[in-house]
Amino acid sequence: MIDELVKAANAIEKVGIKTQDWHPKLKVLPKIKKKAPCIRIWLTADGHIHDIEPLAEERVAQLRKYEPHNGRSLPGFNVRPIFRLVKPQDEIQQAGRGAAGETLKMEWTKAFFNCEPAEQANNDFWEKTREGLNQSFGKVREDLENLCNESLEENETLNKFIKIVAQIDLIQFQNEYFEKLLPKITDGTLPVTMMCYFVDKAKKNKEDSDSRVAVPKFSVFLDVLDYTDYPVAHEKTISRLNDILCGSDREEGNTLNQNTAQDAYGLDANDLNKKFPEVSLPFLGGIKLRSQVKAVPAQSRYNLCEGQTFHVGTESRKRTKRALEWLSKQEHNGSTYGIAGDNELLFAYPSTLPKEKIPLAKMFGAQNDNAYQREDKFEQLSQSVVKQLQGLGQTALDSQLELFSLRKMDKARTKVAYYRNVTLESLEDASTAWHEGCQNIPTLNVWDWSEVKNKKTGKSYPIAVKGLTVFPIKLHRYLNSIWKKDGTRADSNKSKTKIFEPTDGLRLLLERQNKGMIAHMFERFMQHAQGYFLTLCRSKGKNEIANLPDKRIYPGILGLLLKKSGKNKEVFMNESAFLLGRCLRITDEIHRLYCEVVRKNELPSELCGSSLLIGMMESPVSTLSQLAMRSAPYVKWACAYHDDKSVKKNFDGTEIKIIVLVKSWWNRWSEVADQLHSLEWPKRLTPEERAQVFLGYLASFPKNKPKKEDDHTDSKNMAKQGDKK
Repeated sequence: MIDELVKAANAIEKVGIKTQDWHPKLKVLPKIKKKAPCIRIWLTADGHIHDIEPLAEERVAQLRKYEPHNGRSLPGFNVRPIFRLVKPQDEIQQAGRGAAGETLKMEWTKAFFNCEPAEQANNDFWEKTREGLNQSFGKVREDLENLCNESLEENETLNKFIKIVAQIDLIQFQNEYFEKLLPKITDGTLPVTMMCYFVDKAKKNKEDSDSRVAVPKFSVFLDVLDYTDYPVAHEKTISRLNDILCGSDREEGNTLNQNTAQDAYGLDANDLNKKFPEVSLPFLGGIKLRSQVKAVPAQSRYNLCEGQTFHVGTESRKRTKRALEWLSKQEHNGSTYGIAGDNELLFAYPSTLPKEKIPLAKMFGAQNDNAYQREDKFEQLSQSVVKQLQGLGQTALDSQLELFSLRKMDKARTKVAYYRNVTLESLEDASTAWHEGCQNIPTLNVWDWSEVKNKKTGKSYPIAVKGLTVFPIKLHRYLNSIWKKDGTRADSNKSKTKIFEPTDGLRLLLERQNKGMIAHMFERFMQHAQGYFLTLCRSKGKNEIANLPDKRIYPGILGLLLKKSGKNKEVFMNESAFLLGRCLRITDEIHRLYCEVVRKNELPSELCGSSLLIGMMESPVSTLSQLAMRSAPYVKWACAYHDDKSVKKNFDGTEIKIIVLVKSWWNRWSEVADQLHSLEWPKRLTPEERAQVFLGYLASFPKNKPKKEDDHTDSKNMAKQGDKK
């Protein structure tokens, strides 16, 4: 991770971008949520609580707290709920169900406050909070005062804040906090869980016996009413505090003996054995730039660990920290970084940074789940990125694009999961090939319900599905998703498969083709998504719209994997596997028309062709023989059908004569039969051939050309061909 960030630091400094050097003990505040807000406590000049209020997410992102020791900090710190109440497990479960559960918690809280003071004291949950506040208001405040005292002016906000905190009485603080919190809880401004924490008896015993068990905490930030220019909870005040702390470090460093040696990057080799600074990243939270420690035998057995493995001095550490913080700024979301997957961030930037933002991370799919918007298609983003980079001149053309991803392994460990640098030319070629791969399928006859409602009926209407190019970072989601034969997901939130990672899509996009990886992807995808395509085909055979998500994505993945396997649609559409899918589809269309006309719209649970899809995957030859026998009555009916008055409606509302449909499908039947006669049928289908069967079934058919009556092959000939095989 160090080497990747040094390159980023070089790129940032090369274009003259000034980055903020935050003091290592100034930590960001926890990310707020609806049920875990950050509240500001306004203090009077004598240390009393005047009021409390929730802080906006934008304001919280600008603030930091001085935290010399874990959990001991100012002006921000964490507090527990004031009380912990024990309830039966079934009631606890009931209290966790939406708005009704919140109402129940409020009723419990109000009933608790009607109890005797002694009983309330027995449920006190602030013991650990009081211990932390005692050190924060004491030792931490004293440290902060010593560091800032000579740099602060008498009337400055920070100076007032330090003096006010020194006057706080801990018991008085808790009582006033309770009094100010209660009305905010009652009127719904703040969640009831800030006041009372509800657990069952087993959870309570576990928390009491093990201090490592997580309990709810809420972020608090102290402020003063009598501030000068800016309150404490303001980016200007926090920046002022940072300047003072960094200045103190520089003065202390100047008094020490400086090491004249150089580190691995040609800078000072001071403080090699000190811990690396921690960086707080969006989505991942706090990460350590280096995690090799002496406590792990595998890392320390050669007596080369921590600073001895790779010399990185103080200045290099600061540069890497600043670079990572700059890359992960909120305003750079989608350009230099983005969410790649569960506990993973992707970083992407050109080695020569442009003045304008370029959506590099967004192009790869490192963005939110609602990425497939009109302006956010892969082909449009990739073309835009390439044009923007080409517009920067020869310097950008000669530079490289740096990509790396950070994955959170657990609470303490983070690793570089992927690293790659590519030229602009190779990125352009790779993105073009990727889009062409997802379009490597025939035009499909797949329909979905419109999002826009019909103005007259107020209902959705059928629309043809247009395929989308899957974003590389999103590919793993579809490869890992497992579908049952009934079209429902087999993997729940607790049992998701993790065979493929987000960066596997980048490897498929940017690296030389690894035939083993492609074959593995194809095999797993056809196993996992077989139920999806079976449902889609069966619905299509019945002229219904399947209730399946991502119909714009799944067929394109088949085309992409076929392209990466060396199969272009111009070739595989003439191969036997694709034609077998066509044959099954034609059979279903004839069978459905037969049921609509002869059986008065009484359709069976499965049509003749799609019922044999699974068998076709295992044994094409015997399955096609079964198809010929089972479809014979419907094919003969189609051959003899002559009613030229009956009509039916299409999806789009237009009417067509049934005899035209019957004769059309009959002609297509004979054409496919002729083609299959001239080809060799596989004994067992490979994953690539299974994909071709599904695409053959779902593919649209061209408009019929006039055909002579004697220029076709009937179903008996197909049955004979099956016997020969």
